[in-house]
Amino acid sequence: MKTRIALAAFTLSITLTAGCSMTHGSPKDPAKNPHPVKRYEVIATSQAPGPWDSIAGYIGYDVVNKKCLPMDSFLGQQDVPNIGIDIEMARVDEHTWKGYFYRDALQDEDYYKLGVCHWDVTSVGITAVATGVRFNWSHTLNTLLRDGLQTSYFKKSLYGDRAAARYGAQTLTAEDPEVSQHPDAYFLVTVVVKDVIP
Repeated sequence: MKTRIALAAFTLSITLTAGCSMTHGSPKDPAKNPHPVKRYEVIATSQAPGPWDSIAGYIGYDVVNKKCLPMDSFLGQQDVPNIGIDIEMARVDEHTWKGYFYRDALQDEDYYKLGVCHWDVTSVGITAVATGVRFNWSHTLNTLLRDGLQTSYFKKSLYGDRAAARYGAQTLTAEDPEVSQHPDAYFLVTVVVKDVIP
């Protein structure tokens, strides 16, 4: 009887320990915030020559307070943890897609006993694919919140060109000479981020 009680107590102890450990993450695999509240909307548009086979959002998170990070003695600098999370982009119409993310999706933790590391979104990107060719456009969150809608350009001839599948399409801006000199040879895409008020 005593053996059974001891075994049950040991099993319960292991279960509780495992349950507690699941709430903690690591810099390479941070725990999710169980109660995120900072919700943002991502709206992407495209004037591509044809439909996309797929389109998705990508949110980049970084630890933004370096004081919580140890110095790498070999490199002489701090290794800043970062992680990317894909988000679904729902089609609104032929040219528009919408998705959502939480700025506080990751749980802040003290990984190195140097203070709590704070995660924040640093970049927002869109990846669209047509006939195996990837078209990526992204910007920093600060730029999107400060300046609003951001526009990028891609060469129309790369859409559906399987030869471009290996490296993907080059992302250009309105300042690039080829875009300003031959605007009809390019199509534009946009992305904007908006704070969703609860």
